Amino acid sequence: MAGARSSTTPEPAHAVAWHDDAPDPTQFTTPSGTPLPAQVDWLIVGGGYAGLSAARRAAERGARVLLVDKGALRDGASSRNGGMVHVGFGASLAAIEKRFGSDGARAWLNLSRAAVARVAHLASEDPTGLRATTGIDAGWSGAGHVELARSARGAAELQADAALRAAAGLPVRILDRAATATLTKSTAFAGALAVAEGGGVQPARLQAAMASAAQLAGVDLREHVAVQRVTRTKHGFSVTTSAGEIRAEGIFAGVNGYADAAFPALRRRAIPVGSFMIATAPLDPATLATVAGAGEMRFDTRNFLSYWRPTPDGRIAFGGRTSFWPDSLDRIARQLRTRMVEIHPELAEVAVTHAWGGRLAFAFDRLPRIARLNGVTHVAGCAGSGVALMTHLAEAAMDWELGGPMPLAAELPWSPVPLPYEGFPWFLPLAGVGFAIEDALSER
Repeated sequence: MAGARSSTTPEPAHAVAWHDDAPDPTQFTTPSGTPLPAQVDWLIVGGGYAGLSAARRAAERGARVLLVDKGALRDGASSRNGGMVHVGFGASLAAIEKRFGSDGARAWLNLSRAAVARVAHLASEDPTGLRATTGIDAGWSGAGHVELARSARGAAELQADAALRAAAGLPVRILDRAATATLTKSTAFAGALAVAEGGGVQPARLQAAMASAAQLAGVDLREHVAVQRVTRTKHGFSVTTSAGEIRAEGIFAGVNGYADAAFPALRRRAIPVGSFMIATAPLDPATLATVAGAGEMRFDTRNFLSYWRPTPDGRIAFGGRTSFWPDSLDRIARQLRTRMVEIHPELAEVAVTHAWGGRLAFAFDRLPRIARLNGVTHVAGCAGSGVALMTHLAEAAMDWELGGPMPLAAELPWSPVPLPYEGFPWFLPLAGVGFAIEDALSER
């Protein structure tokens, strides 16, 4: 039941709500201290959706695969995100069409739809899905998503975007202010775009299921093994790690917003951005039904966006970007709670029990990439759509490396950020001022 909030209510625990009812993927890893193999076909760096998907695909094709993560598998974004599996990118479809034309926009939209369909399949009860393979339920909910505009201007932009999506065959609905209020039980929005495809997962369960499936396929999973130096050789790579040396014919890095000095080319291209979440106490059924509706994923169209959804255990998980300036998690949690209550005043007396954060990554143009940089294969820059895109693109990248066709996201050049930049995004606070002004002007 919902907990009452008072002036003495403590700050939420600095803990990830998703972890409470998800298997710890550590159980699928090789025991710490086990010597590394001397040589593998593929070294996979990063134990999130991208790394696990690529590792499993390579192992199923007969490769010897070692996956390493510099922390615990669940330390990264894959067990910390909102679990939203939606059609779209960080860049708007209108911007994509302007850049690539109508056919190009349709190709990118189809890529996103394929990514959503892939995760929906993996998380479903299909006999070839992860639940049947591993016994882990990823908490799939196929209720779609709703994009919400705060102003008439934003609603008009959503309407234009809906026309582009509909022309490409995507089932969408435009809602006016009244219909949006009826759907959301909130008066905060001027209009909405509802997309029937997609839905949500319990992200930590999905990651655990992927880890289990990778282990069953023969992947050697290692935690707390940091890649320190990568050296190209005549026959592949020599890699120095915190656990020793290893030779690999190929390297796939799914580190995304957690790139470090071992991958300098990625650090010059991928921009890490913090995203934060809170979770309420479990709600009573009536309040949950009011706030969660049919269970669709919801997010607004601000630069400093908010996003929210029900959890499988009856909470509301609410997240967003609050600022690009360094700040404490407690302060960020209070800011997120204020936003949540502005949208749903009925949650004003509900306790917030969890607060946490993680890092995602943007390319400068807000489109995802598959890229070979210094010989290393990377999937990165999914800009908040990583549950679907990291999973799908990693599989596509590994298929490409094993002789398949070049994926669309690999055709796009990826130049370094056009500023002095080596991985520390010093310019984000300045950009944030501009984004905040843009958000304010768009809501007039």
